[in-house]
Amino acid sequence: MSEPGISNADLEEIRALFLRQAAGETAQNIDAIDAILARAAAGQPDPVAFVARAYRFWGREAVLEHFRNVFKGTWRFEPDLSALRITPISGDTAHIYAATQITLGPAGGAAATYAFLVNEFAVRTPDGWRIATIVPVPAQ
Repeated sequence: MSEPGISNADLEEIRALFLRQAAGETAQNIDAIDAILARAAAGQPDPVAFVARAYRFWGREAVLEHFRNVFKGTWRFEPDLSALRITPISGDTAHIYAATQITLGPAGGAAATYAFLVNEFAVRTPDGWRIATIVPVPAQ
């Protein structure tokens, strides 16, 4: 039995999900981030993770807490939408790649902009596509 693939409508929904994430991060809107992250089905392990060179956050609440902390200062998330790529992995999972400029700094302090190659995994849920994993890789 073959698994159904990801349709063009799915790809559009995943792209829209990523755009909501980018807008929510730049607006420092924790509710928007909460809305784009996957939720565990009853009895299942938490699917959300954020893995970066300097730190790792396991679980939805830990990832939300990370964003609450960075949102206290300067934070802008600006993907190059012309380089956005969505690659189906299975009928329920897709890889999102976006070259992204992230500007960050402490509250009241100087901010700096860095280039990242953002890799994410979107999963199909009963509520639609949601982000399960975020892996920002510094571009050098």
